[in-house]
Amino acid sequence: MKKRLLATCVIIALSGTSSFAHAVAPLQQEDEFNDDYLDDEFGDDQFGDFYGSDEFISIATGTQQTIDKAPAVASVITAEQIKQSGARNLIDALKMVPGLNISRSSQAMAPKFNFRGITSTYTPQTLLMLNGVPTTSTVRGDNQIVWGEYPVKGISRIEIIRGPGSALYGADAFAGVINIITKSADDILNTELGAGAGSFDTRNGWFNTSFTQGEFKAGLSVEYLSSDGSDEIIEQDAQTPLDALAQQLFELPSVSLAPGQTQLSFESLDISLNAEYEAFKISLSHQDRSDVGTGQGIADALDTSGRFSGIKQMFDLVHETDTLASNWKFRSHFNYFKSSQEVEENVVLLPPGTLFGAFPQGVIGNPGYKEDATTIEFRGDYSGIENRLITLGGGYREQDLYEVTVSKNFFPDLSPNPAGIVDVTDTPEVFIPEFDRNNTFVFIQDIWKIAPDWELTSGLRYDNYSDFGSTLNPRVSLVWSTSLKSTTKFLYGRAFRAPSFAELLTVNNPVALGNSNIEPETIDSIEIAYSYRHSDKHTSSINIFHYKINDFITFVPDDGASTATAQNVGERTGFGLEAETGFNVHENISIKANYSFVEAEDDLVNDDVGDYPNHQLKAEMLWQINSDWSLLTAAHFIGERERSHFDQREALDGYTDLGIHLYYENNDGWQLSLAVNNLLDEDIREPSVGPSTEGGSVNIPNDLPLAGINFMFRVSKTL
Repeated sequence: MKKRLLATCVIIALSGTSSFAHAVAPLQQEDEFNDDYLDDEFGDDQFGDFYGSDEFISIATGTQQTIDKAPAVASVITAEQIKQSGARNLIDALKMVPGLNISRSSQAMAPKFNFRGITSTYTPQTLLMLNGVPTTSTVRGDNQIVWGEYPVKGISRIEIIRGPGSALYGADAFAGVINIITKSADDILNTELGAGAGSFDTRNGWFNTSFTQGEFKAGLSVEYLSSDGSDEIIEQDAQTPLDALAQQLFELPSVSLAPGQTQLSFESLDISLNAEYEAFKISLSHQDRSDVGTGQGIADALDTSGRFSGIKQMFDLVHETDTLASNWKFRSHFNYFKSSQEVEENVVLLPPGTLFGAFPQGVIGNPGYKEDATTIEFRGDYSGIENRLITLGGGYREQDLYEVTVSKNFFPDLSPNPAGIVDVTDTPEVFIPEFDRNNTFVFIQDIWKIAPDWELTSGLRYDNYSDFGSTLNPRVSLVWSTSLKSTTKFLYGRAFRAPSFAELLTVNNPVALGNSNIEPETIDSIEIAYSYRHSDKHTSSINIFHYKINDFITFVPDDGASTATAQNVGERTGFGLEAETGFNVHENISIKANYSFVEAEDDLVNDDVGDYPNHQLKAEMLWQINSDWSLLTAAHFIGERERSHFDQREALDGYTDLGIHLYYENNDGWQLSLAVNNLLDEDIREPSVGPSTEGGSVNIPNDLPLAGINFMFRVSKTL
């Protein structure tokens, strides 16, 4: 059945070609394909942004290239596409990316961006960047639990690489890279004011403007977004079996808050300023999160009172010049990034009365920390050799975890502290010590046009870390312009994921402990990609990939103890394909769709890795009703998710997420938007944590429920 479905989707992806042989025919047979033909056939460009006509990408090599010629399998999402989709946040904006599954973590149901079946508890294997700068946390390697909501009105474009990117970006560009690029003055042609409201008492407001004076120009974006969060029900939680045991042994009453609602409230404020003057570019950003609920509970036990907050701040300075030496272009880059996780209200890990009444206030633990990263990087692009662009670069990065704060009412063995909630900051009882890491790196990249239709990109990056040593990551990509309509890519890359501070240093944890001797995870990936441009409004592509992961970090049970310690014992293998197509079905109706298949195996147990869908099918149809009104319909089918080897639950059912977006825009600058998500009110659930190599049990057997049918209405005015 899987093979038949796979074959069918390959055929769909390549539909419109008379044959593959025709697609790779000699170039002289394609002379009739030219821009004049496209203009005559399609006239205006009303669907250009729906297809992503701005098909340039810089994330693949650090220099701008057309996406079909870039030496990577990549996607671009423009601000116009985000507007057409009605996306409320980053999760919505990324829903159509092939090979990407957005799941939820065990920490406050924060999003996990899983590429190609590469998933883990926090999924640190995906690198999230803001304007080319990593924003992931050093503590767990994730995007921190308070950043589940990411507003989108200040985003100019999102560039995505599916596959390894460490040869260019270093650590954590492992399974994929997501780079969010904020709006500059060139993106904000007119001042815009907007407001919105929606389900779950969601409130939204934004302001975009720009300023130009001579050589100086700046773009400013401000957006506020808040919500009480969806009110879906957790039927059972980690306290439920403890209640059953307490009832059986001592006839004690139940204290679990389940059945009860998930806690997904948040309040966010995002400000970004991008300025340019002559050869200098400056970016400033401030992101604030507060009143962030604990989701299903930090310990998988519902907590109605705990609240988190945090900030992310960035200063970024870039200078570029081509006047210092002939055939050279130099780029200097300085960046400072700071983030925090703070506790606003006591985080209740287990509810009042838990553990046979030993904790009348509940088990309370309040972890907080601050971290920053400073990066200095230099690169030079040399074009003095015919048909070659050689890039040399290097730099230094320092990451610092500081101001670790902890208050709690229990000892490391989970026995109650008779003094109640005690601040143990700066004592041996903190959950992780303060720590710093520095990294020196150098890289080389060679883009060589070896023939009119062939381009070879090769690269190598060396990183040396102060805590775990060095790593070397190569890449080789051969791009063949098979015809004027088609491109074939042959790709190889290696990447690494640096151990998080939690995996290296965690102490005083009754479950998981760090290990200072672990090594980075590594992945080797090979890929073949083919794209065909049937016409200006009909494109198709397909790529097939295989990867091997070594030294996957897994927590292994300690002999004679209740703890598990981080070890490099995991091995994984994956293979699959991703197919895309987009075409006009009518003068005013266009469709784009993609299908993804992946099979990922845990080689140690010869079983499915679990917790990801083998099959995903995503489609959108845009109907331009008239010059002012448009309707976008989106359907995302996510297949069933197998469990991991140690989890004996039945596979989690798949679901279909159907949404619509009605959009109005007139010549006076008014825009109206109504987006309805989960139109069928499906019971959409993402996998909850089950038993693993470190043991454990199923705390939430019925998985994590997401929002039912919901809507968002917005109105804005361009001045």
